[in-house]
Amino acid sequence: MRTFRTLIQDLMSIETIKTWSLIVTMFGDLDDGHPQSLSGKEIGALMGHIGIKPEAVRVALHRLKKNGWIHAAKSGREVEYGLSQNGLQETAAVYDDVYRRTVKYPNGWKLLLDGKNYANGAIEPCVGIQLFKNIILAPQTLVTDDWGKMDIDFDKTDVPSWFADRIVPSNIIDIANQLNTMARIFANEFKSANSLDNAAIRLLFLHHWRKMALRENTWAHIWLFEAGPMAQCQAEITGILQRIPKLKPTYFKLV
Repeated sequence: MRTFRTLIQDLMSIETIKTWSLIVTMFGDLDDGHPQSLSGKEIGALMGHIGIKPEAVRVALHRLKKNGWIHAAKSGREVEYGLSQNGLQETAAVYDDVYRRTVKYPNGWKLLLDGKNYANGAIEPCVGIQLFKNIILAPQTLVTDDWGKMDIDFDKTDVPSWFADRIVPSNIIDIANQLNTMARIFANEFKSANSLDNAAIRLLFLHHWRKMALRENTWAHIWLFEAGPMAQCQAEITGILQRIPKLKPTYFKLV
């Protein structure tokens, strides 16, 4: 029987997690109905519960403040941290993708062909996924009339396996499969938890999914393979986010 401690450790071991990035995910998930700031003590409680050392947290907070992601202000003996205006804007820009339970591009995707001979082997930058030198996969809603590229529709029910490998690398598929397994274990074996365990579990599942949700490749794969590992990952993790409420300061108390 797994414990919350072993599940947290397993989630941490899926891939290397950068502390500063995890803190950005944490701030982005704070409940809108509560103050959008946390004390250093509260941040340290949650990060420490996950297994991150205080020195790493301090370095990460310093980096985020230096880079304009967060602000800090003294409040008595404590320092309060929160997202800066820039951090809030960046978070809002990706919020729908991270939390959506639907397909991002319901109209589907298409292939774009370009006859130009690019010396550097890459098509001119645009929204989409480069599959080959002169072929990209792009959302149907992308207008390309002025680019001189040819649109080609295709039957997504007859897509070969190599096409899937071109969209999402095998190591990302492996991460998705691991997350799916852990999400099902959590759903089946864990019925109750203290607030700090819940906060840690929610944050780690959310963080892994957030990294995927910010990649267009993920949404192309979900549309093409409705029962595939990426689609399952979206369903499993957004289900967990429905089960465990959004983060708020009262969760970060040691119990």
